[in-house]
Amino acid sequence: MAYITKSNAKRILKKINLNKIVDIEGTVYKMPIYFLSKWEIKYLLLMQSLLKEPEKFAIEVYQPVINRDTYHYVFESEQQPSYHTNKDCERLTSKFKNFEVPYEIRERIQNRKGSEEEEIIEVQKFRDWFKKNLNLFQNEPEEFLKQLDIKWNIQRNLNEIEKDNSGTLDFENYDLSKLESEIDRIIHEAGKYFTSNPDKQSIIRRFQKLTFLAEKREAIENNDTQLNDYELKEFLREYENNFKKPVKELLIEYYRVKYNPDLSFDGKILEKLNFRECSTCNAQLILTI
Repeated sequence: MAYITKSNAKRILKKINLNKIVDIEGTVYKMPIYFLSKWEIKYLLLMQSLLKEPEKFAIEVYQPVINRDTYHYVFESEQQPSYHTNKDCERLTSKFKNFEVPYEIRERIQNRKGSEEEEIIEVQKFRDWFKKNLNLFQNEPEEFLKQLDIKWNIQRNLNEIEKDNSGTLDFENYDLSKLESEIDRIIHEAGKYFTSNPDKQSIIRRFQKLTFLAEKREAIENNDTQLNDYELKEFLREYENNFKKPVKELLIEYYRVKYNPDLSFDGKILEKLNFRECSTCNAQLILTI
């Protein structure tokens, strides 16, 4: 058998054009989750299919596309991902970290009516600065935040993503019932948030499935809310981070625990999904022969 990380399982889905995938049968959870869009539901069902029936997924579903740089992350490498034949491979359990480029970087260019090219140049400058200061971030986080404020006028920490490369430690000791309880709790909190904020209910009804609009360069069309474009996008980011994002992450973990706890696959199937064998695993195999 061969093994992959959870972050690489997500990379498989990132290379699929969801617009070309017809509606998929199935349910993402035991109950409907009202704030998920049809695209988010489709993504979750694809992840479910990958973990439950990988061979069928590779033959019937996988249609790779070349993804362009979104300029939303510090590291957006298109390097071919690896699969591991050694379950104890150090690279399988190593930490991999990525970071969101602060939205303020792009937003400042947009506010002064700058071009998309100017926006890309500014994001690349931030990426270069961050990589040069990576050791500072790791060893002296307070000093890093101080320099972040001085250089970029950003007075907050960076959003860190994909903290655990293995994908098996994020929810260590979580069984299916515990995962269900946590998913149910967040759905309940989202409902409670709706009822306790009557002034925001019309916004939630209209935009709860459209939180991706917060990352669009253009102003949100037909914004007849009491919020301006900046305030509306901030509200959508908050709703995404508080409710939608954690539910989606928990659902992926739920599928893993239920269908494929070790994230193990046939190596030939992974090669069809554009994976290559890990060089470290291969070297370890040669040494043992």
